[in-house]
Amino acid sequence: MAAKRSPQATRASAPRRADLPFWVWLLCGILIGLGLAAVILFKGWAPKLRETEPAPTPAPTTAPTATTTTAKPRFDFYSVLPEMEVVVPDEEIKSASAKPAPAAPAGAERKRLVLQAGSFRNQSDADALKAKLALSGYRAQVTPVSVNGVDWFRVRLGPYADLGELDHAREALKSSGIEAIALRENG
Repeated sequence: MAAKRSPQATRASAPRRADLPFWVWLLCGILIGLGLAAVILFKGWAPKLRETEPAPTPAPTTAPTATTTTAKPRFDFYSVLPEMEVVVPDEEIKSASAKPAPAAPAGAERKRLVLQAGSFRNQSDADALKAKLALSGYRAQVTPVSVNGVDWFRVRLGPYADLGELDHAREALKSSGIEAIALRENG
């Protein structure tokens, strides 16, 4: 009769399989992932990754003519904004800064002239621009405004007494690298 073997003797006599260390499996996984990503990229299966967006063209400074046939989207802020403020054209600022400001009549409605240095959805961004302006020697205020249910935080300088003073401040801001918009507010 054959002698019985103990279970421990069987384990010891069986050939031991060598296990691969974890870093080999990790390296294989990374290489397979990089290979799949390269195939997806070079086969064009991810089309938006390799295409570059063309640079946006600046908006024309003249008003659109009646011959344009493309339908432009209609936004509500075109009707809301004129009730709150009006952008002052550059030509009016340049022509008014060259001549002295006339005295305003006592009974006329007074419109404030301000410079808007930026408008942000995040208040911390507006406060950062206000701090940058303060370091440059300008006193700005952050004005919260709600347009169509969306909160905006506008960074404004002023009010200014006349267009000449406003133009001087705008040119100084431009030399600091900040583009500001001249506005007339109903006040």
